[in-house]
Amino acid sequence: MPLFAFALLMVGLSSGVIGLLGNNDDLWRAGLFLVLTAVPLIIIRTVHNSQRATADQLAAADNAGYMRALDHVARGLLDVPAPRRGGHRDRAEQVAGNVITLRPRQTDRPERKAQ
Repeated sequence: MPLFAFALLMVGLSSGVIGLLGNNDDLWRAGLFLVLTAVPLIIIRTVHNSQRATADQLAAADNAGYMRALDHVARGLLDVPAPRRGGHRDRAEQVAGNVITLRPRQTDRPERKAQ
């Protein structure tokens, strides 16, 4: 199918260009039809090939990611970033990460009791 789709695409492109340059509307329309027929076939084949990853390919990708992580650690790229300096919002990081609450909880409220 890929050879057929690429051949169909090339024939469609060439006939479309010849039809445009020679003012032949029928040839141009036929080329456009062939190109529009070939493109979905090429897309289907590409998606089909991308979905069929073998165990060796997955292991190679995992190993490459592991080696890249080791390289980053060796070069010091994964160190803790330097603290910020100055600014009007410069304060200690909150417990929940980098979330800043809009209305901080007030813990000094008097406790309510039933009467």
